[in-house]
Amino acid sequence: MQALPEASVDICVTSPPYNLGIGYSTYRDDRPRQDYLRWLGSVFGEIKRVLTDDGHFWLNVGYSNQDPWVAQDVAQVARDHFVLQNSVMWVKSIYVNGKTSGHFKPVNSERYIAPTWEHVFHFTKAGRSPLDKLTIGVPYEYYAENLRNPKTAGTKPNLRCRGNTWFIPYETISNRAKHRGDHPATFPVALAENCIRVSGITSGTVLDPFMGSGTTAIAAHRCGLSWMGFEIDANYRDFALDRIAAETAG
Repeated sequence: MQALPEASVDICVTSPPYNLGIGYSTYRDDRPRQDYLRWLGSVFGEIKRVLTDDGHFWLNVGYSNQDPWVAQDVAQVARDHFVLQNSVMWVKSIYVNGKTSGHFKPVNSERYIAPTWEHVFHFTKAGRSPLDKLTIGVPYEYYAENLRNPKTAGTKPNLRCRGNTWFIPYETISNRAKHRGDHPATFPVALAENCIRVSGITSGTVLDPFMGSGTTAIAAHRCGLSWMGFEIDANYRDFALDRIAAETAG
C-alpha cells in the first residue's frame, strides 16, 4: 500500500487474520498480542492514507471463546486512526420461530456456547461519511397500510433500513476446493457486497489488503467498482485470480 497514491481508494473491505492460531499455509497466526496489534496498526495507518476523505473502511474481525477480546483489541487499534461510525453484527446462524437458519462450527465444550456471529466495524475518517441505507434495505412488514393512507400512498418506497444486524449465512457448496480453495477462513461474497452497496459509492476503487480467496474483488465486480488487493500466499493468490477470472467471464 505504500506505493499507492494518497486518497486513491474509495472503500476498503477486509478481514485480517484474527491471531487465533488458524492454519494458514505461510502466515503464522499466533503472534504475541502486542506484535500483532502493532503490525495491524501500521496497516490501518496506510489504509487511512490511501482512503478518500469521505471513504469507508469495513473491518471484519471474529473471536474465539478462549480469546473473546481480540476483535475489540483490533478495533481499539483502528480507533487510533479512524472514527467508528457504525458497528454491525454479522450473524452466520440464528434460531427464530422454531427454525435454525445458517451454519456455525459446533463447540465441544461444557463451558462455552458456540459463536454464531462476528464483528463488522465501519470506520471513517471523521464519522460523517454518507451512506445509502436503502440499497440493502428490507421491505416494511406493514407497507400495505401506507398505501391505504392518502398522506403516504405512493410517496414512500417499500424499503426500510436493514439495521446493524446482518444475517448472511455461508452458501451451501458441493466442492470446497472449487469454491473456497485451501484458504481456511473465508467470508460470504454477500457480506462484502452489503458493505460496498451501503457505502453509496457507485464508481471508484475497492481495496482489500488481505485478499485471501478474492471475495472482496468479486463483490466489487458485482457492484460495478474496480478493485485491488494484496495477498502474501502464492496459492491463495492464484486461486483468487482464477476465481475472479471465472466470475468476470460469466
